[in-house]
Amino acid sequence: MQRREFLVLASFLIAGCATKPSAPPEVAGLRFSDAERKRIVDFYAAARGRSRSGPVPAQRAKAGDLLDSGQRPNKLPVDLAKLLPDLPDPHTRLVLGADVVLVNRNSQVILDVIPQIAY
Repeated sequence: MQRREFLVLASFLIAGCATKPSAPPEVAGLRFSDAERKRIVDFYAAARGRSRSGPVPAQRAKAGDLLDSGQRPNKLPVDLAKLLPDLPDPHTRLVLGADVVLVNRNSQVILDVIPQIAY
């Protein structure tokens, strides 16, 4: 009877391992609010009016991606960060290429993206 119990237990474990989650659970969580999106878009639109022109860099991130060790995101400009509400730990907003991303610092999961805005 012990062998039968072992086989039942093993089949449950194997079945549990065979299921694949559709996305990291965090991806369904924190997002940029509409007000944050508007402030960020307006900030960079005003900045583009003063400087930078040329081709728009390619989008580098999407929600659910992990920040790779080779990627070098930057902090938001101080003037923009002052316009936005504080985020709960361990979340932060970063600039990755021309994308503004919302990231969990602990897991390095990208939770939301405003694509091709920071150029």
